[in-house]
Amino acid sequence: MMAQIKKYRLWIAYSGIWILNFFLFWLVEIIMYYTMQSVIRMNQADNFLKTIYHLSSHPIQDLFVAFFAFVALFIFVSVRNVFSTLRHHQDFVVYVELLMALLIMKNVAFASNCILFIVMADALLYIEKPVQRNIALGIVMLIYLCSNYGFLSNLIPMISFTEYLSVYNSSTRAILSGIVTAMTSLVQIVFVVYMFLFIQIQMDETQRFAAMSNELKRLNIQLKGYANIREKMGETKERNRLAREIHDTLGHTLTGISVGLEASKVMVEKNPDATKKQLEILSESAKKGLQDVRRSVDKLKPDALDRYSLKEALDILIVDFQKMTNVTVLYLCHCPLVNLNADEEDFIYRIVQEGMTNAVRHGHADKIYVSIAQTENDIIIVIEDNGQGCAHIEPGFGIHHLTERIELLQGKLRYYGRNGFELIAELPIRRRYEDD
Repeated sequence: MMAQIKKYRLWIAYSGIWILNFFLFWLVEIIMYYTMQSVIRMNQADNFLKTIYHLSSHPIQDLFVAFFAFVALFIFVSVRNVFSTLRHHQDFVVYVELLMALLIMKNVAFASNCILFIVMADALLYIEKPVQRNIALGIVMLIYLCSNYGFLSNLIPMISFTEYLSVYNSSTRAILSGIVTAMTSLVQIVFVVYMFLFIQIQMDETQRFAAMSNELKRLNIQLKGYANIREKMGETKERNRLAREIHDTLGHTLTGISVGLEASKVMVEKNPDATKKQLEILSESAKKGLQDVRRSVDKLKPDALDRYSLKEALDILIVDFQKMTNVTVLYLCHCPLVNLNADEEDFIYRIVQEGMTNAVRHGHADKIYVSIAQTENDIIIVIEDNGQGCAHIEPGFGIHHLTERIELLQGKLRYYGRNGFELIAELPIRRRYEDD
């Protein structure tokens, strides 16, 4: 509510600058016009011409040009937001306003340059990009400092407003000059109020964004806490599932095999044929138990590896990651990635996933390089990024997990953090047997 009130006050100050400029230029134009008419009517042209050294060839036309230019400037400012082209070239709009303001001032002999306050206010309010706004403001303020009769009369032949007033007696001259000076000062005061309100609104916006940033940081920390809790709950849930699977399948199978073997030990000497049949039954039971274990392990595979080949799953993973993070991932695979065991495919998928995630989460990288190559006996996975890096690396859960998994596969995992972060995995290639 308070922000809306401040914006309303800013709009009132902006409108005040327009209104005061309108009356100021009307006053100047009327004084200049009636001065010329009085000189002609009172046959004082000869005396008037003796006090000046230049006279416009079309003085009345200049006044009308100034009036219609002011009206055109008001219309242009009123309709500029209607056209999308003008909205996309905000600094161009301000420069057009500046040219129109110069035309107005030139045709009233630069009696007042307060109309430039309108251009300054529009540059502050209308141009969004800081660099373009500062350039426009610098140009307008430079013109404001130079747009006075004392400076410009050396460059452009013109009559000063004081020379127009010289026709009148001292009291009339003082009154008219005082009114113009007072209105000029009033415009300046209103512009100062406008600047104060504008700066106040900008400071409020800055504080609001800072508060929002702090709130987002707090929520981010809170979300990380929730994510950790959810991750732990997921781990607990998965451990419970594995416990149930082991209890229901492997535990039952091993119990049956254990009992059967004990019985066979007793029967082997008394009844070899029965013992042989018993062992065959135990062998079938062991095979079924192994199949149950494999089914349980298969459920731990990433869903993408269930539906796609490893190469397709990696392509999808990288494309989706780039879409979600806007990070550039340069991916090169120099080997076919076929005839690999399930655990090898799972590790390759997981290390690429973990490497890209860590590059963004910890290194704040915006470019990641993923390379997979194959030697005679190993698959080499290299993941590099241009992130912050770390001279002393403290492995977290992800690195520990990958280290444990690659050690089970008889491989090696190395990582470096001096220039960005580099993760190198050497995975031995095993033959995939039909019966394993």
